[in-house]
Amino acid sequence: MKTSNLFLVFLASSSAIATPFSKTKYHKRGKSSIVKSILELIGHATNTDANAWDYEAHRDMCSVNMKTEKGGNCHADVTCSDGKIRNYDNWGGCAHQVVNRFDDPGIGPFTITWTKKDDDCSDGLCAPELALEYVGNYFAFDVEALSEEAQKNADSATLCGVGCSQPNPESEPNSENICQATNRYNRKTIHSNQCGVPAIGKDYGPGKLDSQGPVGEAGYANGWCGIHVVQYQKEEPAADPASDPKANYHLDVTLYDSNEDKIGEVLGVEAPAGEAVSVFSELPYVMLVTAQKVDADPVLFAYSDQSWAYADAEHHCNFGQYDSGNREGDCGFSC
Repeated sequence: MKTSNLFLVFLASSSAIATPFSKTKYHKRGKSSIVKSILELIGHATNTDANAWDYEAHRDMCSVNMKTEKGGNCHADVTCSDGKIRNYDNWGGCAHQVVNRFDDPGIGPFTITWTKKDDDCSDGLCAPELALEYVGNYFAFDVEALSEEAQKNADSATLCGVGCSQPNPESEPNSENICQATNRYNRKTIHSNQCGVPAIGKDYGPGKLDSQGPVGEAGYANGWCGIHVVQYQKEEPAADPASDPKANYHLDVTLYDSNEDKIGEVLGVEAPAGEAVSVFSELPYVMLVTAQKVDADPVLFAYSDQSWAYADAEHHCNFGQYDSGNREGDCGFSC
C-alpha cells in the first residue's frame, strides 16, 4: 500500500516503435459499468475538479495523448513532471483492434488499441483503449467512456456556476476526470484524447490509481527511494545526555522504495548528538541518520556513497519547523 507521494521520478527522452501485442481481451460493458470499475480501481475522489492529466498540479502523474487522423497517422506522446514530451509516431499497427505496445521511461510499458472505426467514429479510428503494465497489470481504460464522464462533469459545473457543488445526476458520484476528448474542432477526421496516469511507482492519492514498478530479487523497487524523519526535541536538555535519555533527541525514521512502499523503519530511537542512528531495510546498505547538538542544527544523512543535510536541494528535502515538540520532513536518494 502506498503511504507517501513525496518523491520525484527522473526521466530521459526516448522514442519507440510499437509492435502488435497480445493480451487478454476485456469484455465490453456498458459505459456506466466501465466508469464504476475504474472508480473502484482509483478509489472515490474528494475533489471533483481534479484533472488527472494535469502533471503540473499532480507531480506524480503523467499525461498521455492519443491521436489519429483519417483512419491513420497514429500518434501518442507522454509528458511527466519533468516537462519533456516523448513522442511515439512509429506505430506497428495503426489499425482497428490492433494492440500497439510502447515502453516509456516515465510510465513503463503501455498499450493503445483503437476499438472503433468508420461509421462508429464519423470517419477513421476512434475510442482508444489505454492499458499500463504497472497499473493493474494492463487494466483497460476505456478512454471514450472516461472522456464522456469528464465532459458531464464540465457541463454540470458550467450549468451550476462558480462555487456550486451540485453534482451532475448523470455522472458517477465524486468521479475524477481521468481522460478528456481534445479534438474539439474537427471530430469527423481527427480523433484525439488525453489521459492522466501515474508515473512508475507513484499513485494518484493514497489508495487510488496506483502504479507498481518491478521489484527486484532483493525485495525492493530500485531507482529513487525516500526517507521520512520525525525528530523529537529533548525533554530535559539540561540533564546529562550520557545518563539520561531525556537529554537526547529521539527519531522516527521510515524508508520507502521507488514504489513508495515501506521497506524499513525505526521508531522512537534515542539519537545522542553526533551519533548516527542505523536504519536497516531491504536496501543493500544501511541508512545513517544523525541528529546534532541543538534544535537549529540540521539532521544529517548518509547512504552508500551519498551524504547530505536536511535542506539539500539535490535530494529534494522538505523539512518543517518544530511544532508541538517535533519537526518532520522527507528526502529522496538514489537506491
